[in-house]
Amino acid sequence: MPTRKGEATKARILEAATDLLITGNDINLDEVMNLTRTSKGQIFYYFPGGKEELMRAAAERHLVRLAQAEAPAELATWQDWESWIEQILRLHDQQGGADACEVAALAGRALDTDRTTRDLVGRMYELWTTELQDQLAAMQASGLLRHDTPVTDLASTMLAALQGGAVIDKATGSRQHLARALHQTFVLLRTYAA
Repeated sequence: MPTRKGEATKARILEAATDLLITGNDINLDEVMNLTRTSKGQIFYYFPGGKEELMRAAAERHLVRLAQAEAPAELATWQDWESWIEQILRLHDQQGGADACEVAALAGRALDTDRTTRDLVGRMYELWTTELQDQLAAMQASGLLRHDTPVTDLASTMLAALQGGAVIDKATGSRQHLARALHQTFVLLRTYAA
């Protein structure tokens, strides 16, 4: 059973690998060793499958980070939606410049040649869509949205605006695409107000 120090070492290795993954770099074990001041033996002790196992664990960690940072708590009112959008934009700004944007990095992982990583990312997208859809369905049930509101379509549209805007902003060094996409999707959502 790993000790507290061992768990800390494993967590340090995983965080370093996740940071490398987010920046679009391949996970290089030598670089992970340098960043974490660990040995190859320690990496293989905690991740016996080597680089492949570490990459999968890093992809899972990346998705957990995203879920914690981006998932809406409760979107029961129009103000909740506006606040959530502003929270996303603030987070995006904090990850701007040379820093990695975790949402934009997710797009690269979706194209990963490793099937397990692609499946993890696909599940994350599906979970996000379901979460947004459930929030919209609750607003519909409470009478804030019309009964004919296409909640599934709107959830997918919001997620596409979030992901696409983050990728374009990262490529252009701007935040305006993400902000416009999210705000216009919110305007679309408001057209279904009861």
